[in-house]
Amino acid sequence: MIKGRIAKALASTALVLGGAMTLAPSAVADSGSSVTVLPASSDSALASCWGQRVTGSAGHQGNKTWCDSGRYREVIKCETLGGYQYTHYGPWVWASAESVAWCNLGDRIIGDHTEWGA
Repeated sequence: MIKGRIAKALASTALVLGGAMTLAPSAVADSGSSVTVLPASSDSALASCWGQRVTGSAGHQGNKTWCDSGRYREVIKCETLGGYQYTHYGPWVWASAESVAWCNLGDRIIGDHTEWGA
């Protein structure tokens, strides 16, 4: 009985937080981190993800993502000083593990997202 109440409370909180993120995505984007909430039609309708920019020891730019359910990986779009754009992928991981993707040394991140499935 207590487990059921806790599960309902957590589900409600996830829905409320997910709604807040859809209303203010620019606030998250400006902070250098990202949050992804799956659409209600997904099998993991209550899954939430968080991301954070990271800098490697040699100065590589990267982004890490972790989610509360499902299987996922981080995907980043990078750009060279000359304007060439490419995509790098983090490893597939299961819930609560971090997936990190890195740009080549000297390149910068111009976009990122979380890929679900597989």
